[in-house]
Amino acid sequence: MIRNLLCWLVASAAAGCAPSYPPIAATNGGDAAFKSRIATFHPPGSRAQRLRDELARQGFVFLEDAVARRYSAIDRPGNLPCYSETRIDWTEDGRGRIVQIQAARHSCS
Repeated sequence: MIRNLLCWLVASAAAGCAPSYPPIAATNGGDAAFKSRIATFHPPGSRAQRLRDELARQGFVFLEDAVARRYSAIDRPGNLPCYSETRIDWTEDGRGRIVQIQAARHSCS
């Protein structure tokens, strides 16, 4: 009986599980639409500071290797039992312009 109750609780929690994404990654078109949005609004040659400012406003955590001019911004909301992650990686030139950019979002659902 206890085992059945535990299974029911886990199944109930999982059924209500929905990934949580920040506004920049929120789209009904999935990962492909998110990547397209990043490519459209923050293409190579655009100012990296504009991207950083937008991501900071949305609560992303930044990782950087300033010597190599490689940067990452990661959002992992505490929406357990679900897991979702949004990540944007880019490189910059000496003028602070984006050279290369990649984006992905993942979830357990």
